[in-house]
Amino acid sequence: MKANRNWFKRGLAVGLGALLALPAMAQEDALKEFPGYVDFGELGAIFGEPTVQIAIGESLLSLVGALSAEEDPEAAELFRRLNGVRVNVFETDALATGAVDFVKDISGQLASRGWESVVTINSAEEQVRIFMKLNGDMVDGITVMVLEDTEAVFVNVIGNINPAELERVMDNFDVNISGRGDKDDEDDEDDDQ
Repeated sequence: MKANRNWFKRGLAVGLGALLALPAMAQEDALKEFPGYVDFGELGAIFGEPTVQIAIGESLLSLVGALSAEEDPEAAELFRRLNGVRVNVFETDALATGAVDFVKDISGQLASRGWESVVTINSAEEQVRIFMKLNGDMVDGITVMVLEDTEAVFVNVIGNINPAELERVMDNFDVNISGRGDKDDEDDEDDDQ
């Protein structure tokens, strides 16, 4: 009898886990329809478990926009126009086997689908790729891929983004694209004044 209760509890736990995962899977599926979406494939197979994983869909971004409307109307409008933000950060002890080839493969796929490569860094310390999916004078998506010895970062921002707002979007997710040094260093400098 006790064995039956254990199976029941396990079955219930698995069932509830699956039900809780459905909204996240549905959100991911909904994002796939947008031109700015990038399928990074199975990142876990190369990098293991992410230390940071953010997946925010249109509904939550709209809510954040509504909540911030009074304090920062420009940011609120920007969040309303985004369809999704996906961030995966992996801590690594060394550059994962196959990581550089993986980033090159994704880069090739993006280029073949009309994404513009805007930053490429190939150095001994890091591999960086930033791509934009352009639609006239607007950006439908931004993808950032960074490989270092201690970290791998994959970011996909999906939505209708005005290029003038690009730095602000990325700053909200603590990604510096300005080329002016580390964001934290800039904040420290501002604090010193």
